[in-house]
Amino acid sequence: MEIVASFVPRSGSDPREDVAAPPEGATMVEIRADLLTEGADWRQVLAACPLPAVLTLRSEAEGGRGPLDPLAREAFFRAAATSGAALVDLEGARDAALLGRVVPPERAIVSGHYPGVPEDLEQRTAALAALGSRFVKVVPAAESLADVAAVFRLALGFERGPAAARRGIVFASGEAGRATRLLGPLVGAPLAFAAWGEDRSAAPGQYPPAELAALTGHLSGRPRRLFAVVGRGLATSLSPRLHAAAYRAMGLPNLFVPLEVASAEELEGLFRPAGEGVFDQLGVPAGGFAVTMPWKGEAARRCTLLAPRAQRAGAANTVLPRPAKVLGDCTDIDGVLRVFLESGVELASQRVLVIGSGGAARAAVVALQLAAALPLVAARDAAKAEAVARALGAEAVPVEASSQAVAVVNATPAGAGGEPSPLLEALRLPAGAVAVDLVYGAQPTFLAHLARERGWRYADGREVLLYQGVSQFAAMCGVAPPLRAMAAAVGLEEVAG
Repeated sequence: MEIVASFVPRSGSDPREDVAAPPEGATMVEIRADLLTEGADWRQVLAACPLPAVLTLRSEAEGGRGPLDPLAREAFFRAAATSGAALVDLEGARDAALLGRVVPPERAIVSGHYPGVPEDLEQRTAALAALGSRFVKVVPAAESLADVAAVFRLALGFERGPAAARRGIVFASGEAGRATRLLGPLVGAPLAFAAWGEDRSAAPGQYPPAELAALTGHLSGRPRRLFAVVGRGLATSLSPRLHAAAYRAMGLPNLFVPLEVASAEELEGLFRPAGEGVFDQLGVPAGGFAVTMPWKGEAARRCTLLAPRAQRAGAANTVLPRPAKVLGDCTDIDGVLRVFLESGVELASQRVLVIGSGGAARAAVVALQLAAALPLVAARDAAKAEAVARALGAEAVPVEASSQAVAVVNATPAGAGGEPSPLLEALRLPAGAVAVDLVYGAQPTFLAHLARERGWRYADGREVLLYQGVSQFAAMCGVAPPLRAMAAAVGLEEVAG
């Protein structure tokens, strides 16, 4: 697979020096002439690029900053055609007349970028393909699961023939389109467009090259089964990386993608018996789903058979489509218990505060009860804390009551990015207590800062993710996973196998 890093100049830097150091994992570079700063010469940038390049002049009409004027566009593409660029990207709606007359078809990508998913997407794609360019690039913006399914369907239509002969570069932009950026290059033309860096994306939903390679590098075509994490705000989720590392280590041809789900109604098409789900109908069988905020309660309600612990918690983070049924479990419980086991805390008859009132908090309460601890429940909304405590036979308290506890479990997004949280600031744990986050981020969380300042032992949310993921993987794939490979994938190399 060619991984094409879209060059986004850094403010104040010389683009020639910048482009000379492509990100790790990139095999090609897209030079967006419309994104270059005023006065920068794309020819000089192209000459400084050490990798084969795609030259693009994205117009304002299709989400770029380039001109609409036909004469200005033709002048650019005449120069591009005689440059050293490996490929030139023409917009079908504006530049089709230049194909063959100005830009050789064998060096051309003809593209269409759309603000949503048009009802006639397949017809528009067929019209672009009929122009005869080497590649056809189709990029609608996705906002829903239905949009993702439509783009999947289109991408799968380009799967025929050997990879070297495939023409369709099909994916969706936007955070909801991330899944299509992973599947598209596996079934269509093997070109994946990537970000120049974590903070240098040319379009929403782009992955850095190294991340694309980590998530799809073990595959050379259509995956045998599709797995996904389902929730909201999944841009920073490590679940795809966690499971992909296990697939690679074990030689499993599976793909794990993020699926942004905005409404509970969309879950109906996912949580179906084997063979009946939206992706099964497209020919990519769904093997299982990891579920995160805010859908764990909805997931439990939509399963036809729940593990007793998931039924007690009223939350499922693992959903397994099986013939004629949908199974649900709550492996978050395994993650919480394993973290406390590793910390050496004796939980029996000890008070532990759980902060939160959602599915993750309920799972933490049940985990503590299974360990014979005495869970206390606190939340921003005291009424919600009381409801959770009453339903699970726990005690609702204010956060300040943590002075009685040996540990706390933060089952909210509070402080995930390191930002101060009055809710967590109110904690009164004694020195030596254990603070457990169920959240994680690129930076230390606010709870991690508090733990360091106040002399508490701290367990990162990635540890909980790892240990629940081990159980989740075993349930999904039917085999024990490689712990060390999964730990290393989420930055926990010190975890023993």
